[in-house]
Amino acid sequence: MHPMTDDERYAAIRSRDTRFDGMFFTCVRSTGIFCRPSCPARTPQRTGVEFAPSAAAAVAAGYRACKRCGPMAPPGSPDDDPAGSLAERALRLIDEGALDDGGSVPALAARLAVSERTLHRALVRRTGAGALAHARIRRARRAHDLVAGSQLPLAQIAHAAGFGSERQFHETFTQIFGHAPSVVRERAVPRRRGAGRPGAAPEGAGPAAAGPEDAGHGADGSAAVLTARLAVRRPFDGAGLAAWFAVRAVPGVEEVVGTVWTRAVRLAHGPGVLQVDLGAEDGPLTLVLRLADLRDYSAAIGLVRRLLDLDADPHGIDAGLVAAQPVLADLVARRPGLRIPGTPSLSEALLWAIVGQQITTVQARDQITRATDLREEPLPEHLRTGGVHRLPLRPREAAATAEQWYRGPGARRAALIGALQADLDPAAEVSAVRAQLLALRGVGPWTADYALLRGVRAIDVAPARDVALLAAARDLGLAEDHPSLTALLDAASPWRSYATLHLWHHQAGLPARSPRRKDTAS
Repeated sequence: MHPMTDDERYAAIRSRDTRFDGMFFTCVRSTGIFCRPSCPARTPQRTGVEFAPSAAAAVAAGYRACKRCGPMAPPGSPDDDPAGSLAERALRLIDEGALDDGGSVPALAARLAVSERTLHRALVRRTGAGALAHARIRRARRAHDLVAGSQLPLAQIAHAAGFGSERQFHETFTQIFGHAPSVVRERAVPRRRGAGRPGAAPEGAGPAAAGPEDAGHGADGSAAVLTARLAVRRPFDGAGLAAWFAVRAVPGVEEVVGTVWTRAVRLAHGPGVLQVDLGAEDGPLTLVLRLADLRDYSAAIGLVRRLLDLDADPHGIDAGLVAAQPVLADLVARRPGLRIPGTPSLSEALLWAIVGQQITTVQARDQITRATDLREEPLPEHLRTGGVHRLPLRPREAAATAEQWYRGPGARRAALIGALQADLDPAAEVSAVRAQLLALRGVGPWTADYALLRGVRAIDVAPARDVALLAAARDLGLAEDHPSLTALLDAASPWRSYATLHLWHHQAGLPARSPRRKDTAS
């Protein structure tokens, strides 16, 4: 896709085209505000606007966020660089809180194995702003959500959003949103009261404290139940995500009821439980967040966005697949807005990949359930909901007890133990992470690519010799026209991961049969 011109950007804001939300921001000179392209406010004159590649760049240029659309704008799409550029990897770590709680730019640069100057140049070239500016806008946006949608004390919100001090929180918030936090909270009270039920957040209002449930506290008194609104570009195949997670849900750790997905996770300061109705047909997704420690709020939001692939550009991806092959066009028409179902860590994706070799998905889930039973770790009472009552297994613990729970060849058990104990760097470029994985004993191309697809959201990988892919291709009549499945998937580059998922979903809907399986989509 060629870079957009300013005239093309202006045409997008005149039509309020949601496809471009997050890809650029409109800065209005007369008012000093910046908006996303689909903002419902009156369109300004062409001569009165300029465009910024990111919200952070707009703030750095002296603009403040639009009250109607700014806080809900989704981040820019990372999908223009399948290899995972330095800038995109840095933004992912910043979104996960790398610069919060005392984190520093030198430490971030060291984690990415580059100098501070190299990191700064990459971010400015890609987004128009440096690392601190991006961390600042992300903290401010999440603080706005908590101020507008909860009754938490402002000092607690400053801490939860990742600010170093309450003073820094007030100054940044006021500069970006044009009002002090207390003013935004007062204006939000009528909207919360009109939401119709306790804990409900109105459209665009961000998270709301969940009424009486907020009384549950952890050891430091900061635990809470919050409801957040997650911006997402549509179309969004929530039903596909729900179906995927349902088949792989480890009892007690993860649950899918209809399209409501619930999962326990481990966060930096304690456990948490995420719950999202993936079936919402329009607007943002509603996330109910149960946290043992509010300091994990920002990281939890970033984790959910990654697990559900919310930052994908569905229009660009679907258009690329449709242009690649006619059969992919048919699959996209059936399931527009398909997303990559993630795992909280690369190690967990690797666990599923190795255990799932040569067995069915259900058998792999049963093995991992046995491993989880061996190291049962209950959730605190106030975090439990529905059938979710325990924490997921740590991959290193799975390795330590593999002799007891793993039922398979001894060589594969040894490979599993070694892989789960390895020190991997998921923040590296996709090609570098793949090399790390392939260097592990017993890890081949299929296992490495599956782990990359789910563990680091690699958008352009396709597990080789995958039986489920071959079955789907055969059912679609591709065996004769495409002697190599690789040729079909290569035509879908740089979206091979999404083409792979389309084929997996198609195969999952075929009549059950019992072929000899080599590798499957675990």
